[in-house]
Amino acid sequence: MRDKVVYGMTVGLLADVVKLLVNYLGYLFNFTDQVFWQIVASRFLEKHLLQRPVAYVVGGIADLAVASFLGVAFVYLLTFTGWRFIYLKGCGFAILVWVFLFGTLLSQSIHGFLPPAALLLTAVAHFVFGLGLAFFTVRLRKIRLHD
Repeated sequence: MRDKVVYGMTVGLLADVVKLLVNYLGYLFNFTDQVFWQIVASRFLEKHLLQRPVAYVVGGIADLAVASFLGVAFVYLLTFTGWRFIYLKGCGFAILVWVFLFGTLLSQSIHGFLPPAALLLTAVAHFVFGLGLAFFTVRLRKIRLHD
């Protein structure tokens, strides 16, 4: 995997799986009444459609596209800043994304503001996303170097 874009997309998608797992566990334990894909879909669909399958499809496409892009951005960030403190960089990067996405873009969605427990869950999930970015970047780098 010599291509940095494909490498970054793979890292982003794998980290997204971990983020979605944290979100789904929060959903199962009633910290939130919606999964990420429904929250993301609220930027595209009317509120009455958020409980329908179309919300999962639209939200899933958007979430996976953003995660892929963020993986590429993270790989390029490391190109410019180096690999030292990669886990700190991953968490900082992901929390900055959380502030931008949930503080600006998604706060203006038709869904409205998230309850405090759900909002904290999104922050924790993005922190874990950052750890996932760092972890998968390191793991896939070893594979990438052997190509």
